[in-house]
Amino acid sequence: MEKEFINGKIGKVIEVNSERVIIEVSNELNNYNIIHKGNLYRIGQVGSFVKIINGLSCLYCVVESFSTFMQSGENIINKKVINVALLGFKTITGEFESGAKITPSIDDFAYIIDEDDVNIIFKSDVKFPIKIGDNYFSKSLPVYINLNEFILKHSLVVGSTGSGKSNTVAYLLNNIVTEYPSSRAVIIDIHGEYMNYLNKDATEFSVYSDTNKFIIPYWMLDFDTLSKLFGFSSNANSSATDIFRDRILQMKRNYVAASILKDKVKINDVDINSPIPFSIKEIWLEFYSRGYGTFNDVNRDQTNYAYETEKGIELKGNAEKLEKPQFKIYTTLNSAPFKSNETYFRNIADTILNIISNDDFRFMFGDDEFIKGEKSVEELISGWIENEKQITILNLSGIPYNILDVVIGIISNLLFDIIYYSLKIKQPFEGRPLLICFEEAHKYLNSGTQNSFSQKSVERIMKEGRKFGIGAMIISQRPIEIPNTIISQVSTFIALRLTNSDDQSQVIRFAPNNFSTFLKSLPSLGNGDAFVIGESMKIPMKVKVPLLESVKNIDFDKKIGIWKEKRIEKYSYTNTIERWIQK
Repeated sequence: MEKEFINGKIGKVIEVNSERVIIEVSNELNNYNIIHKGNLYRIGQVGSFVKIINGLSCLYCVVESFSTFMQSGENIINKKVINVALLGFKTITGEFESGAKITPSIDDFAYIIDEDDVNIIFKSDVKFPIKIGDNYFSKSLPVYINLNEFILKHSLVVGSTGSGKSNTVAYLLNNIVTEYPSSRAVIIDIHGEYMNYLNKDATEFSVYSDTNKFIIPYWMLDFDTLSKLFGFSSNANSSATDIFRDRILQMKRNYVAASILKDKVKINDVDINSPIPFSIKEIWLEFYSRGYGTFNDVNRDQTNYAYETEKGIELKGNAEKLEKPQFKIYTTLNSAPFKSNETYFRNIADTILNIISNDDFRFMFGDDEFIKGEKSVEELISGWIENEKQITILNLSGIPYNILDVVIGIISNLLFDIIYYSLKIKQPFEGRPLLICFEEAHKYLNSGTQNSFSQKSVERIMKEGRKFGIGAMIISQRPIEIPNTIISQVSTFIALRLTNSDDQSQVIRFAPNNFSTFLKSLPSLGNGDAFVIGESMKIPMKVKVPLLESVKNIDFDKKIGIWKEKRIEKYSYTNTIERWIQK
């Protein structure tokens, strides 16, 4: 039976250095379980807390390791010792203050922390509190973070598959929207999973949805991105690139001149990257004609194409319907019809047509009213951040993988710009922070990828977002693949179980306050267990994140369970191949 320890004393300080404090466990302890004030405590649990009394001062420490021996030079001494790191101290007003302004002395006594200490450390006033879970060593004690620091100084949530990463994010967001009715968050969800977790709290936009269709009009892309998408090169075919730029700019200015914008926007203020509609289909028709067309005169004037006719009508094609014009076959003699001398437009026109007619790109080039410019882009973007729910999920599972980088970069820039320009004109409803969650970030924010459009866009948010109330949450199972320029901007780390040593090292390297030993137990964490470290927490802490009911109800074994069903005698992949060919 465990002995009752009235004062909670567990040992005394025998060594103090610049890195840690060593406590020798009292010989009075027969085992590592003691009873204090009616509660059972286990001594030496990594991540648990102890206090050291130094005169009138009370210092709080976190346990890094517990051993039955210590090394002195080449000698091994049999001693039960606990290595602890200083976290902070109790001020004269009874509040907790982090930092090692006071250090213990040799022979100072160490004690377990009791309920009063717990209240001092964890229940001291937290500005803008939001619950992140329960204290791992005291499940009845909720743990809060400072939401202002967490959002505006960015966060990183990491964990291997199955560690509880998605539940942690959903749990946090669920608490935020409950406690902060004007909060807003956008989740960039490349696998379409989060609606399962946040159903009642979120609105989902998806390419598969009939009611909330995910749309990004192509004319909102900047010129460099459009050029990259259609295969233009800055070196080759520079004349074609120049013509492409000139056509877009002229169309945008013509649109302004013919719309209600003409009294609000100066024509000369419109540049190539202004988010103003233009017709890519008309550009395609012009480029197709210049590449494949034949001409009635040797000067190859574009007003004098040699069209085929049908019932006396020239077959000029139709840009809106993507109907190709029909041209007379050129002759090899020095007579009409003459072959085009701009055949390099052929590949460009073919690439444009392949993309804008591809069903996978309908979210960008389809017949939607936003894409046609018949509806305001303001309505589109405000739908993302000002719908009836506080959380918006942008389900990108239907987006072609080869343009995922570009799409996420566009989304990031659009969200940044709408907040930035709203603040510039001092909108009375703006100034509310926006949290952008980047799920599976290593898939597109990859340190091994050069000229990543999404990486540049997210880096902009990480470096400048705080000034405008935009915060980022980077979510990944492979932190080693996230660029250092992004991780270095993070101030709060939520680390769940990580089994890969490279990933562990990356988190330990960037985590603040040098709690490397504290984090070495990352591979042994249970599901939903996490270390929370950073500026939103007064001290690093091990927490248990409760499992949401919505997550409990997901049958993760459903897919493999299909193997138990009776096998279909004949499978047909005809429709699959047909769909594949259409791509």
